[in-house]
Amino acid sequence: MKKYARIVGGKVDNLFETNNPIQEEFPADQLWVDVTSLSINQIDYDSTAVNNDGVWTFSAPDPAMPSWLSLRLNNERNTRLAKLNDRLTATALPFKVELGIATDADKAYLRAHKQFCIDLSNVNKQPGYPLTVVWPPLP
Repeated sequence: MKKYARIVGGKVDNLFETNNPIQEEFPADQLWVDVTSLSINQIDYDSTAVNNDGVWTFSAPDPAMPSWLSLRLNNERNTRLAKLNDRLTATALPFKVELGIATDADKAYLRAHKQFCIDLSNVNKQPGYPLTVVWPPLP
C-alpha cells in the first residue's frame, strides 16, 4: 500500500493510502506526492511542502507531534471501526457465513458492514476534507 499527500498552496491538505495508482482515485489536476517512506512524525496535515528540483521536503510546526486534525480524524475513524468490530464479534456474522448457517438477513447485514468499511476508507475523497467530513453511519 502506498501513502500519498495532496499538496495545495504549499501545504499538505490530504493524506491517502491506496494500492491503486493515485490517478485512478482522484482527478488528474490535483497534485499528489508519494510519501510512503515518511512517518507520521515527518508529514501530517498542514505540513509545509517544498519541491526542490523534483525532491519534496515536508516540515510541520512541531514534528514530534501529529496535528490536532490528524489526531481527531484518526480517533473518530478508530472509534467507528471499534464499534463495527464489536458488532461483528457479538453477532458472529463472519463465522455464520463461513459455516454456511447465515440467513439471508445475516448475509445482508454483513454486506452492509463491508460497505461501511469501504465508505469509511473513502471519507478523505469527500469535498472539503479534512475540515468537513460526513462520516458514514454504522449499519
